[in-house]
Amino acid sequence: MKYILPKVEGYDDFSVVEKVLEKSKIVVGVPSRNTVHTIGYVLKMVVEGLEKYYRGTDKAIIVCDGLSSDGTIDVVNVIRKHSATPIVLVPNLRAPGKGSAVRTIIELTSELSSADVLVLVDSDLRSITPEWIPLLAETARKYGYATPLYIRHRYDATITNFIARPLTTMAYGIDIHQPIGGDFGLSRKLVDLLADNYLWTSNPWTQLFGVDIFITHTALANNVGVGEALLKAKIHEAKDPAKNLKKMFIEVTGTLFTVLVEYEDKWTNIRRERIHKPPVEAEPSIPDIKPWEVKVEFKKALLEFLNGLEKYSHLYTKYLGDHAKHLYEMKNGIDTENWIHILSKVYKYFKNTTKFKDRLLLLDSLYHLWQGRLYNYYNMVKDLLEEEVEELLEKEALSFWNARQLFIT
Repeated sequence: MKYILPKVEGYDDFSVVEKVLEKSKIVVGVPSRNTVHTIGYVLKMVVEGLEKYYRGTDKAIIVCDGLSSDGTIDVVNVIRKHSATPIVLVPNLRAPGKGSAVRTIIELTSELSSADVLVLVDSDLRSITPEWIPLLAETARKYGYATPLYIRHRYDATITNFIARPLTTMAYGIDIHQPIGGDFGLSRKLVDLLADNYLWTSNPWTQLFGVDIFITHTALANNVGVGEALLKAKIHEAKDPAKNLKKMFIEVTGTLFTVLVEYEDKWTNIRRERIHKPPVEAEPSIPDIKPWEVKVEFKKALLEFLNGLEKYSHLYTKYLGDHAKHLYEMKNGIDTENWIHILSKVYKYFKNTTKFKDRLLLLDSLYHLWQGRLYNYYNMVKDLLEEEVEELLEKEALSFWNARQLFIT
């Protein structure tokens, strides 16, 4: 064992965890921290899904909790008293972030269980149904890696739509809608690849919100197949990108640039004439639910963009060169063509910058430019139909693929 769980009051002994996991053929992992209002519902749906679709199969649920102070573990203990599926409760001790909890779940599954599939679901979900479990599990068994396909509000998932999705499409030529969705299915092969991956320790952001994009790019770099599980609406605690997402933006984008650098010999050698879409699995079907509206402040996004131009003018000139002066002319925000140019320049600068503090400063400056991209997007889609919004986002990803040479040379 590389990692033996120490005894922490309120959490299960390591011997209990070993005994539960040793015979499990399917494991569901739930990272948690201070989600007392939602984790009970999530666990109830997970248990129902396992009991309905995997009756007669040895199974287990791992809740890896970040030392919650709000009663989360009390709710877990109540649920597991009445659960037909064993639930183990383990502490997240490595780092105060989601990625550290996911790492613990992956290592325990790899080292202690005989499971051929691991399903990961967030603990703040309000729209999960029992059918999410077989959809993610069987898609992972069929293809190797299951990513979620959600129906989301047009102002939700903005880090996904303007960072993670287009750059993943650019690198690997596959248009995955939700490479950082949070709810995944992992085959045994992928679980073992991740358990031994050096980027857990060499990139600090994998221990935080960077974990999802790290998993996706590790799968793609190792030729693990991808299928999308149609989970319909994802309802959770969505936030206004101009107010609450700076920390997540830096952790996701920092990890994305890191894995692009680390796996560069993989993705730069891909030869493909056009992008392809992963197959979609839709059975068992899930009822249609309208996603919650995400309210954003257009003017706040513009203000963040303009503040960045004032704060980081010297840095923008340093990594964008003559193109930096054009930023001050973009009164309507940053369009797709300029966004591609900016991200290609930022990626190269990141690649050639070895000091962590300089990379952090770079990402902070990029956050303000991303707000400029969002301001442009908000104005473009405010009066569009839903299908028109999706077409626009697909064109965004395709445009990055068509310009991938900018990121390679």
